[in-house]
Amino acid sequence: MKVGRFRKPGDAGERLGVVLGEGADCKVLDLSAAARARELRGPLDSMDALMDAGAAGLQAGYATIEWAQRQGDASWFQPEPEVAWMVPLNVRTCIAGGRNFGAHLQESLAYWKERGVQAHTEIPMGFVKLASSMVATRSVVRRPPETHWFDYEIEATAVIGRSVERVSEKDALSAVFGYTILNDLSARELQRKEMQNQSILLGKNFPGLGPLGPWILTADEVPDPSVLQLDLTVNGELRQHASCTDLIFTFPAMVAHWSRMGLARGDLITTGSPEGVAISRKPDPEPFFLQPGDVVRATVDRIGTLETTIA
Repeated sequence: MKVGRFRKPGDAGERLGVVLGEGADCKVLDLSAAARARELRGPLDSMDALMDAGAAGLQAGYATIEWAQRQGDASWFQPEPEVAWMVPLNVRTCIAGGRNFGAHLQESLAYWKERGVQAHTEIPMGFVKLASSMVATRSVVRRPPETHWFDYEIEATAVIGRSVERVSEKDALSAVFGYTILNDLSARELQRKEMQNQSILLGKNFPGLGPLGPWILTADEVPDPSVLQLDLTVNGELRQHASCTDLIFTFPAMVAHWSRMGLARGDLITTGSPEGVAISRKPDPEPFFLQPGDVVRATVDRIGTLETTIA
């Protein structure tokens, strides 16, 4: 199920929308409206409720989709481009991965070796991406005035659906509700200065630097997340292309590792970005940094495309 949150004009509340079909035929079902028509409350009232309901919530969702397609009101369906998507969930904490694709680790290694910094791969690298930085698909994000080296990073993202602590790798994916996409926009000058202080915070967390979405693909449709393919384009030009088979730490390994501090519904764990980021382009990264007017599309197959315009 591809399920997200959206708003209707004049309605400040959250609605659940389910994406049906592909391409020009792609429609979105107002799952909340269909559930009300069936007098079904509870698990389909919100994304939080759907996650909390677990398998029963998914079952209710699929049954409502089938019913709505068979005998629902035409007003419940609208073309996907017309939907005012929200960030797909109430994010609690986002643990963003780093240097976790083998090819990306290699492309960034030279810079840090010159400065005596080791790339530690015994455990996953991570930093916090603040929920306050996150915006929905088709948002306009302003380049922070502090940066000229404005960069993109596509990241496949696991959405944690239930509380776990010290879960094993074998059982780790049972805590994942689904998968979405993060574009980890980065103010590189500040990030590099922060990393010299052995930290990452401001350079990743200006307002808008966390485009997230467009929706969540539930985990029952992704039995093996290692097969996910990632592509990022800027103004139609392919900049990043990779498979999660290149991950140094897999989704089960990352979930198990970070669960040692406790994970809960609404937490996100991202893969880190594959190779092709602007800052590592040779011989001159300058033409690859994001500029006002650029349109960035981050696509993970099976999930969808997260679109962001730079201002």
